[in-house]
Amino acid sequence: MNLSVIWSKVKNFVLERYDESGGFKMSPVDYPNSTATYCALSTLANIGVEFEERSQCADWLTSLKIDSVYSLYSCIKSLQILEKNEQAKEIVSENLNLIKKSMTFLKKKRVYEFEQEFKKINFVSELSVINSIEFNLKVIKEIVNHQNVDGGFGRIGHSTITSTHHALVALRCLKRMDMVDRKGSLSYLRVCERPEGGFVTRPENILPYMEYTYYGLKSLEALGEGVKFGGEHIGFVLNCLNKDGGFRRTPILGISSIENVFYATSILKSLNVGNILY
Repeated sequence: MNLSVIWSKVKNFVLERYDESGGFKMSPVDYPNSTATYCALSTLANIGVEFEERSQCADWLTSLKIDSVYSLYSCIKSLQILEKNEQAKEIVSENLNLIKKSMTFLKKKRVYEFEQEFKKINFVSELSVINSIEFNLKVIKEIVNHQNVDGGFGRIGHSTITSTHHALVALRCLKRMDMVDRKGSLSYLRVCERPEGGFVTRPENILPYMEYTYYGLKSLEALGEGVKFGGEHIGFVLNCLNKDGGFRRTPILGISSIENVFYATSILKSLNVGNILY
């Protein structure tokens, strides 16, 4: 499989979702939003494509109405990719109250709700570092207290690779990896890594998914570790490529999404796919 051909298809898939207003859409018939824009810009950067509408996209981002820490994060990350760092800092300053309000870890009942809390904290940790906002030590301790005996993070007794990823990346960003049972986390991630390629969300699961593979890879990077089955992971990702240039969640079936394209190209870039495919 020729890498330049793949990247050309990916480029077309992404640019089809560009809106003349300046942002990107989840699908060609959708409205532009910050998440799709971040995924699109990240993907273009991953495959080495220079985005020509940088100024218009930056203007769209700076005029965006921020309604959550998630839209704020996507907006800021997008501006950083566009090398608009001063604008990014200004928007962070304008939303200090939102950031501080989100600097909490709420105990939930469901595994998915815990994953969302870890995701929120991960995003807030990176936003706080941009403008040197002091991070609540109580929240950091709360994150660490949710590292389970299996080494993963999540609701007590229910670790997932999603929660583990967000916890580790947040703690690395905050430079508090000294509080982590690194050996335990590495052990958890290793049993989630499938020899045939991909990562599962929990060791007892069988089917790997694109986002879990991204989370597994980035979790290992947070620990300063690498994957064991790089070639197999590349094969897993490429087997998720659709004819339209997008990627699905699994090799079996599924539609393309801009988020999966972001995950896929990020994985392939981290694993130096260019050394294997030409």
